[in-house]
Amino acid sequence: MSRERRKSPRVPVDVELQLWRDDRIEKRARGVIKDITLEGLCVETELSASVGTNLVFMIDVPYEFKFNIYGNIIWVKKIGKVFRYGTKFTDLDITEKPDLYKFVLITMCLNEQRK
Repeated sequence: MSRERRKSPRVPVDVELQLWRDDRIEKRARGVIKDITLEGLCVETELSASVGTNLVFMIDVPYEFKFNIYGNIIWVKKIGKVFRYGTKFTDLDITEKPDLYKFVLITMCLNEQRK
């Protein structure tokens, strides 16, 4: 039996987002959040980046949430033409934390209802 190492439950989310390297704003791309927790997220995109790269995620999702999340890539997996990145949040504005928490909790509730 595998043991869950995360401090927060994993929340699968099928939502689009924009991301870009914070040192190169011209590297904008679309992506899909595969799952999100209160500590980080997993995203799939065609943007090529490496472990240690800092990213900015501009999230505009249902439930009227719109905020930016800053993260650092901690692992990379290439799947065909897309990249899957595991990121750890590095700088979330104090005013945006409640929206992130609400978003994660609402998504968890909706996922439970679908089961």
